[in-house]
Amino acid sequence: MMPREKKGKNPMTSKKRVAQTPPISSKQQEQWQPNGPCKILQLQRALVLDILSRLTINTLFNCRCVCKAWLSLISDPQFAHLCISRSPIGILIKTFPPKSITRRLDFAQIEESADSRWRLEKMRFTPKTSLPISEFNLMNSCNGLICLSGPERGGLLYVCNPVLGEFITIERSGKGRPSFNCVGLGFSVGTGEYKVLQSFLQSSEPVTSYNYEAEIYTIGTGFWRSIGKASGSLGPQLPFNAYLHGALHWISCFRDVPELINSFNFETEQFQALPPPSYFGPLQKQFSDCLKLGVWEGCLVLCVFGDDSSKFVMWVMKDYGVQESWAKTFVIENLYPRELSCDLYEPMLFLSNGEIVMSYNDWVVVCYNQKRMSFRETRITRTRSEFHAIGYSPCFVSLYDISKAEEVKRVQGSKNCDKLSAEGSFDYAGSGMPHHKSTKLNSGYAWPAFEGGLLNSMNSSATTISFQPDFTAMGFPCARCGEHLGYVFRGKGFPLCQRCSNAGSS
Repeated sequence: MMPREKKGKNPMTSKKRVAQTPPISSKQQEQWQPNGPCKILQLQRALVLDILSRLTINTLFNCRCVCKAWLSLISDPQFAHLCISRSPIGILIKTFPPKSITRRLDFAQIEESADSRWRLEKMRFTPKTSLPISEFNLMNSCNGLICLSGPERGGLLYVCNPVLGEFITIERSGKGRPSFNCVGLGFSVGTGEYKVLQSFLQSSEPVTSYNYEAEIYTIGTGFWRSIGKASGSLGPQLPFNAYLHGALHWISCFRDVPELINSFNFETEQFQALPPPSYFGPLQKQFSDCLKLGVWEGCLVLCVFGDDSSKFVMWVMKDYGVQESWAKTFVIENLYPRELSCDLYEPMLFLSNGEIVMSYNDWVVVCYNQKRMSFRETRITRTRSEFHAIGYSPCFVSLYDISKAEEVKRVQGSKNCDKLSAEGSFDYAGSGMPHHKSTKLNSGYAWPAFEGGLLNSMNSSATTISFQPDFTAMGFPCARCGEHLGYVFRGKGFPLCQRCSNAGSS
């Protein structure tokens, strides 16, 4: 038998159906006209600020490059304050790669959807575009500002906003002291001032918790001032996830300190001890290395890792400062097989669907599903080296607004953003699509604080688009056929896909 011939369309005889596209009215053309008035700016300023403050950080960064008016709105200190209160917390990751690889910070922000799938928004901060130095230690973060220290002991400190590429340099006081222990950045709500706390050894005597002193540097004053003894020595790195009510919280690293949980309030500039759960005894305090602090729904969280390698407990302080309010709220079970004497899971994000994003032994970011009682690895970071992760909420707080007489510097690559917004040609704000270079812009400019695609889905990857003359990447539908635009024709003043543009010109 002869094989049955497969039926198919003859490309020579079949006619491709062409969707009928309605003509574009003069009113619609005026609406899409880039040179016409910006409709959104006709709204009340407070309403526009409210709308913009609900956008993701990547979209906001695109909006800064639309026009000078939008750049002015997003640079407004009032807008920065709105973003601080509404911006969801993400994860800032510092990897420890070989010395031949450039140091960087990776930021990941999770956008949840109704079907419980994730969408990751990523940024990459590098010394060329966002960071003041190439080698640094990541200390902590506050209101979108991060505190960095140089690699050498007793070196310079840096407070910077990597989104804007702005930074100030702070010289540590008391050079020649035996050792510095810790540095932390905080904010005083009452005075609106940002402050840096540092503790140091008073002398070369044996190291105990009782000979540590503390100093405060208020940004804008230019000098350090002593605030006396440091109550309960601060650890070498502060868990920023335990920043609550204007205070830093940490677990004491000295066993001779009776207080297990310590805090420092940047408003009162006072150290304070918080009571642990009532069942805590001397034995639990001896194993402070197996404890982690965090914040959940405005409450302090204490993670306790015990002898049982299959689970750990998360205690929540419902009423701040009240010992009786500690409640055993989460029990995390089915842990990974133990690799260290005390494996550490540090909760960083609590998602609305009940999942908890954690750092596991500073090697991988995992997600725990409470209903299934199971872990899964995430794509938040892909590294073969150890990393340090902290909670971070990016914002547009400008150091020029808070530094007063202090000298503010800009990373060289970050200056291109303002120049692009003044000289570049843009149609409208992007809608979450990855940025690519436009033929209308000077290709010598770099996008500050970003490398590669800005938005990556957990289940898909961004595609690279090669450009033709007079076309640039956009995220809008075609004004005629409604299909997604891989390209936008710029000659008519309204977005058309390439097919509709060719059909109109023929």
